[in-house]
Amino acid sequence: MELITYEFDGLLCTDIVITNQGKSIVINNVAIDTGAVESIISSKIVKQIGIRALTTDKTAVTRSAGGGKMRYFYKNIDEVTIGDLKFKDIKMDFGDIDPSGEINGLLGLDLLKAIQAVIDVNIPIVYLKD
Repeated sequence: MELITYEFDGLLCTDIVITNQGKSIVINNVAIDTGAVESIISSKIVKQIGIRALTTDKTAVTRSAGGGKMRYFYKNIDEVTIGDLKFKDIKMDFGDIDPSGEINGLLGLDLLKAIQAVIDVNIPIVYLKD
């Protein structure tokens, strides 16, 4: 099995689907990033389906990023679909990852390991181990 990938702005990307509280959104331009420990999705994109940081959340955290510090929050999401694989009740991080708004997320090592991804950068393609 393989994950549908494409190049965007020189990055290997894929699309994912997030479903929460009965609402779903396809998120495109999610960069496959083996340098990211955890996956993160643009908080601007998921506002469309009602995912946002609330003042009652204890989840706002600051983490060092390549360009300095980045604020993000995390929530348990009903379902995340990557290719043919579905993850239910999964913790996802959300934040402002690309000021230009073109990259909508990073698929990090947490989910790349979970889907047992094998990346061939020459083709480019991501195979999923059986």
